[in-house]
Amino acid sequence: MFLDEIGETSPGMQAKLLRLIQNREIQRVGSPEIKIINVRIIAATNRDLRSEVLARRFREDLFYRLSSIELRVPGLSERREDIPILVQHFLKKYGEAYGKQFKGLTRRAQIALLRHDWPGNVRELENVISGAAISAVGDFLDVSDLPAHLQKPARRGTTTPCDWRPQPLEEVRRNHIQRVLESCNGNRVRAAQMLGIGRTSLYRFLKRADNQAAAARAGH
Repeated sequence: MFLDEIGETSPGMQAKLLRLIQNREIQRVGSPEIKIINVRIIAATNRDLRSEVLARRFREDLFYRLSSIELRVPGLSERREDIPILVQHFLKKYGEAYGKQFKGLTRRAQIALLRHDWPGNVRELENVISGAAISAVGDFLDVSDLPAHLQKPARRGTTTPCDWRPQPLEEVRRNHIQRVLESCNGNRVRAAQMLGIGRTSLYRFLKRADNQAAAARAGH
């Protein structure tokens, strides 16, 4: 059972969730029947729940019930190399939804997306691409299709990704898998689960990456 935005729940809802986790049973509204459930719970939040506990906005007992295993997913601003992959996914998704076929983004649109800080993370990026896909009329999304705040040029003195270069897909995959492994403290089984691939596929990819690195060192 996935509980999204757990940090936004009210005190009353937190109490109910605590009883659910402790007793493993539910009772539907208006029904006298109590049902036993057997689920694993995954909770997500963009809040610092330890700070929320100290501020008495989140129950301490519920926090410790939920935090047996903690995984921190870096914000999109910390993994900008994922943006091109996500953009291609959302272009395909919303192109099919709106009956359009997109080949990609113009260079100006790429730069606009890469220089943005994405405080709303992947959801914000998806909303941007969804809106741009509605208004776009060509094969490529241009900067004019993006929201107005993304069309503004970067202020002087701020860093921009003008030196960004397209990366081979293998390199992007390798960097992404390495980040996931780091977030799992090197646990390959857990990393494979997060990546949505089989353990054998992950081991095979890592072995190939090691072989390529060894070949590159031998070439030098």
